[in-house]
Amino acid sequence: MKIVKWFEDWVVIASFMVIVLVTFVNVVSRYTFQASLAFSEEITINLLVVLTMMGAVVGIRLGAHLGFSYLVENAKPTIRRTLIIIGAALMIVFLAVLLFWGSEMMIHQAVRGRATPSLGIPQWLFTLSIPLAGLLGIVRTLQAARVSLNEDTSAEAVAERMAQEAAPVIDDAELSGSTHSTSTTDRQGGRK
Repeated sequence: MKIVKWFEDWVVIASFMVIVLVTFVNVVSRYTFQASLAFSEEITINLLVVLTMMGAVVGIRLGAHLGFSYLVENAKPTIRRTLIIIGAALMIVFLAVLLFWGSEMMIHQAVRGRATPSLGIPQWLFTLSIPLAGLLGIVRTLQAARVSLNEDTSAEAVAERMAQEAAPVIDDAELSGSTHSTSTTDRQGGRK
């Protein structure tokens, strides 16, 4: 799954970088040469779809989507389990629709030979992000539901998780300076 995580992250990063670069070059071209690049809108709109779809998958993986976490975390165990299963099932149904209809749209575009107007790039290459996001989203939703079902929701556990998420991670070297912590730990039994 590490390669899938890497793929998801880099599709989002690369899409965003290309959008920023093409938009910047277009603005400079427009104001410097009084000529707009014909392909810039085509590239940015198509990559924005890719960015949105794969960004949603990353959001599912990170648990960043909006939800009623207070309601779920404070519910009784049986109600909590039911809410998690219903939420995951609804997300999977939506993502399955994206997978099915996105695949159908992509196949029709490939069969018809549809290409982007300015650059002539096959349109299905951009549309591929829709069924791919549906598939990866289903996998990530199942993973998130499994984690949520096994998660401790006692008040103490929730407070501890929130404190860990909010607190910065500082190691011993940052607290006492790198040279001082090395000499101190060496005197205390050779730990570093």
